[in-house]
Amino acid sequence: MPDPREPQSPAQPAGPPPPGTWVLGRIRGIRLTMRFTWLPVAMLLAIGFATIIGQQFPDLGNWRYLAAFAFVVAFTVSILVHELAHALMALRFGIGVSEINLGFFAAGTHIEGERKSPFEEFAVSVVGPIASLVVGGLAYLGSRAFDEGVGYVALWELGVANLIVGVTNLLPGLPLDGGWVLRALVWKLTGNMHTGTIVAAWGGRLLAIAVLAAPVLLEEIWGRQPSMIDFIIALAVGFFLWMGSTASLMQARLKRKLPALQVRTLARRAIAVHSGTPISEAVRLAAEGQAGAVVVIDGEGKPHALVSETAVAAVAPNQRPWTNVSEVATRIGAGHIIGVNDTGEEILKTIREHPASEYLVLDATGSVYGVLTTADIERAFRGR
Repeated sequence: MPDPREPQSPAQPAGPPPPGTWVLGRIRGIRLTMRFTWLPVAMLLAIGFATIIGQQFPDLGNWRYLAAFAFVVAFTVSILVHELAHALMALRFGIGVSEINLGFFAAGTHIEGERKSPFEEFAVSVVGPIASLVVGGLAYLGSRAFDEGVGYVALWELGVANLIVGVTNLLPGLPLDGGWVLRALVWKLTGNMHTGTIVAAWGGRLLAIAVLAAPVLLEEIWGRQPSMIDFIIALAVGFFLWMGSTASLMQARLKRKLPALQVRTLARRAIAVHSGTPISEAVRLAAEGQAGAVVVIDGEGKPHALVSETAVAAVAPNQRPWTNVSEVATRIGAGHIIGVNDTGEEILKTIREHPASEYLVLDATGSVYGVLTTADIERAFRGR
């Protein structure tokens, strides 16, 4: 058994890269991808930075564009350093990492599974901003080696950019790194991970409101007239924070309900009929047996299909005596069978990996226990 203190192999991506990305290679077995949108954004940023360089160093001529693009690439590398810090720390704790996806506004490290303790959560989350602050500090110190010139400006700007990234990411609200740090601290204090998520998610919502109000506050407090760009940036950042924190809040509430969900209590009682049985007869037998589902069996009495409730409802009542259940049934795939003793996490895993509207439920002996529908699962989530 491997030592849990040693870095484990990263989780391998289960499929092709997401659409709209380039695969750049692998680092420590972690797939490195970049969004197609990086190039046009990089070009726009380079043009903007080239204008600044051109004003300060007119003798550069067109070389200012190359210098500006080099700065953008250097900033992208610094983002990679930030994400690599998260990934390597996760591997240090034996947590799988499948991918690092680079982009200017939404870079991310795909870490598989939950951290096992508040300390792991804290360490994996805080190390990214620390890496950015270190890169920013080194870039600033490097700029001191130049009295003036393009090198001084580029390194100074790179230092400022990374310091902003580091400080901003430490703000206490999800989905920022600081939100996960806050979650770890609340988790440690309360002993409840989900409570930590809820607190950090609300922190993200408060940050979103603060960002949206920032242009107005600039005018009221500092007397600075906000521009249209200020409002656009505030709206984009505020929307990102609000949506990310809301998603985390919903996920926390969902996970809090998972332990109470059990296939045994959610499954519908089912009756078994042969494929040639008319729908009307199957409906009558189900009502008589107080069953909420119908399973189609073969000549040996083995279940091989589930009758779709939606499909039955679509058949007119006067046509049901002349329509067999086989015409409204779906064959049972290997992934559409679930155990009667499965609970929340196992239910969601089955649904994610093998989406369907109905699942056959088997007991410990392999006999038919009933049918589990996604509609019933959704109702259970809403009702609890």
